[in-house]
Amino acid sequence: MLGSVRRLIANIVLGAPSCLLAQEAEMDSSFAERVEFSAFVDVYYAYDLGHPTDDERPAFLYQYDRHNEVDLNLGLVRADITDKNLRAALSLMAGTYAQANLINEPELLRNVQEARVGVKLARKHDLWLDAGIFCSHIGMESAIAVDNWALTRSIIAENTPYYLSGAKLTWTPTSKVQFVGLLMNGWQRIRRVQNATPCFGTQVLFTPRKGIQFNWSTFFGSDTPDSLGLYRVFNNFWFSHEREKWGYRIGADIGVQEDKGSGWNSWVGALALVRRKLSAHHAVVARAEYYADPDQVVVATGTPHGLGALGYSLGAETEVRPGAVLRFEARTFHGVDPVFSSTHGPVRDNTSFTVSMAARF
Repeated sequence: MLGSVRRLIANIVLGAPSCLLAQEAEMDSSFAERVEFSAFVDVYYAYDLGHPTDDERPAFLYQYDRHNEVDLNLGLVRADITDKNLRAALSLMAGTYAQANLINEPELLRNVQEARVGVKLARKHDLWLDAGIFCSHIGMESAIAVDNWALTRSIIAENTPYYLSGAKLTWTPTSKVQFVGLLMNGWQRIRRVQNATPCFGTQVLFTPRKGIQFNWSTFFGSDTPDSLGLYRVFNNFWFSHEREKWGYRIGADIGVQEDKGSGWNSWVGALALVRRKLSAHHAVVARAEYYADPDQVVVATGTPHGLGALGYSLGAETEVRPGAVLRFEARTFHGVDPVFSSTHGPVRDNTSFTVSMAARF
């Protein structure tokens, strides 16, 4: 009898670690199954007919901004986890886009594309609270090339936030409507400027049926120190209609910001895109755009009328495989003031050609 008890105790003591290890292995396996890894690479060559002496494209462009060299626009690695009540993402990046767009951020954060965690707040409702660094709710163009119709980004996309930091509440009551409310550290900032004025944002995305979307996004707050206290109010609107062969998109920005006196400065932007699928793997796209920031709220040019420009582009793409595209684009700008660099000094017109190979895997 005593021997049997001793054997039972020995089995329990020696078997417990094995059981715990088995449970941990099962948990680790379950966790690993929920993590999805991905990567994206976008390599380009851009040729600017103005031949800028420093090989830098116009200062208000952050994508494909190097002249006459093969370069990495954006390369990133990403991990996503999605569970019933938890979601998170971490994406690290490198390239000329990251170098140009995050130059004012703390050095250790300049290679972070996204780092967020979210929890579901309601059992029966699709209500999520996310916090960290996340993609902007403003505009219809992403930093990820394969998500966009045109190769280069519009002026309004380049001069509104690509990323934000803070917290956001997302409610999706139906498959057709989504509401987002945000508390942010600033206008495309990871670390906020020293002020006591919070920044807020909203988004309403309406999808009445497949292929049609309406969007309204806003920003309210101050992105300047308390010593200036310049309050900003911004609205972005866009509409997308994608059919089997034809696609149409339009967008508009309207913003105002207090000046140092008692008035308000304003800026506006607009774009229109038309895309035609020639086959399952080939398409062409045309874009017209307009931007006017006469008070130089967003883009400082140092010229009498600020950045006022019309732009046109024509592009073609070949889908090598799902998520991998080869693209070419010709683009031209005509400015009110000489805001473009050339070998002959500042000029009012600018034309460039860009080729890109991009893949997500």
